[in-house]
Amino acid sequence: MHGIILLALEEYLQQQCGVDCLESLWLSANRVRQPLQADRTYPDAAASDLIQAAARQLQIPVVQFQESFGRYLSDGLLTLGRTMGLIRPEWRTLDILEHLNTVILAPFSASNSTKLPNIRAYRLKYGEVSAVYLSERKLCGIFKGIVLGMAERFQEPIRIQERLCLRDGAPVCRLSILLHDPALQHHIEINREFQIVHDRIQEIRFFNQFDGIPIIHSGLVLRYGQQGVLVQIHPESLRAMQEEGITYLALPHLPFGLKAMVSKIHWSQGTALLQAFIPTDGPIGRRMTARIAVDNSVIVSFQIEQQSFRGWLANLSENGMAIVMRSDPLLKEISPFTPVQIRFSLAPLHSEVHGEATSNDPPLQCDGNILYIDERDGRHQIRVVFRPLTVNDSRRIFAFYQEKEQMALHRLKALVLAERHQLSEL
Repeated sequence: MHGIILLALEEYLQQQCGVDCLESLWLSANRVRQPLQADRTYPDAAASDLIQAAARQLQIPVVQFQESFGRYLSDGLLTLGRTMGLIRPEWRTLDILEHLNTVILAPFSASNSTKLPNIRAYRLKYGEVSAVYLSERKLCGIFKGIVLGMAERFQEPIRIQERLCLRDGAPVCRLSILLHDPALQHHIEINREFQIVHDRIQEIRFFNQFDGIPIIHSGLVLRYGQQGVLVQIHPESLRAMQEEGITYLALPHLPFGLKAMVSKIHWSQGTALLQAFIPTDGPIGRRMTARIAVDNSVIVSFQIEQQSFRGWLANLSENGMAIVMRSDPLLKEISPFTPVQIRFSLAPLHSEVHGEATSNDPPLQCDGNILYIDERDGRHQIRVVFRPLTVNDSRRIFAFYQEKEQMALHRLKALVLAERHQLSEL
């Protein structure tokens, strides 16, 4: 144990127990007090025995004393780290933990006389660090106290979840250290998030739509910075991005998706420059079934609490649908999970013989429940979750999706070939 920590422990004990208590505490620990020097190291057992004696004196659990002492230590350690140039002024709690091994403790690791705490911290995302404490000293409570003390200093709402603990017989202490604030959890520091993906050479997933059909491909981060993020992606996704002007992304380490503006497309390089990132409401790319957009050509009749309504089919999946209609005051009284009866026709999108929609199939009639009703810009959008469909209705919805997908992909591939043809002529 480093002399600086033992000196700080004596100062803390004097605050807690009084100036004259040190001699009796050392005796209670079965040790003789001796003058301490800041630049020397001392047996770990001495600190451990003193801490246990102090916890007995204060009649509190040892872990509680360790955390309290850790909070006391945090302010002095922050000051020391900044004075030595090891902690940058802009760093906060999770930044310091992220750089604990590589920057802050690195200068001391070369000294054979200093036994450093074996703590491995890993930045999972902006709002979370995973830490593993491996030291045989079993002073994990001090580490937690230091973290909580730094959080108080920076006025950050930090929460620590202890997954495993040495004191419970586990081989390590495993901690999750989180910013306990939804707004901060979803804060995006673009350079940091994309540096993580770039350094790990991880792929990210892109989600777009083309003619109502989901287009999903994986891609790589080539460059990131203040000008945006340059990504390399499949040509079909590039064409869909070009048409929509936006894209949705799923980064492996983020629990929510990102939406970005597509600033520039470079066909010769197969790249897109993305800017203006914002978080989505939740994770993306985890739907069980594909949802396709429909161009308001399908009329939907439906009944809610014996009231009849008509609207247009906005999108459809095997699990549910979205209906759009002009605002209706009656819908404002409808609550979620209300039963609904639906009737609509899914004519084929084209006929190989006549080149137009023809169908002798009867309309689909199915039951469902209201998931939500949203009103904006003079329109209502109703999201419906189907109750179990008949086998025949499921097949018809799937066939409709397949036909729409084939038509969209055929047009998309043709546009990509045209772009490549233009490049070859340059």
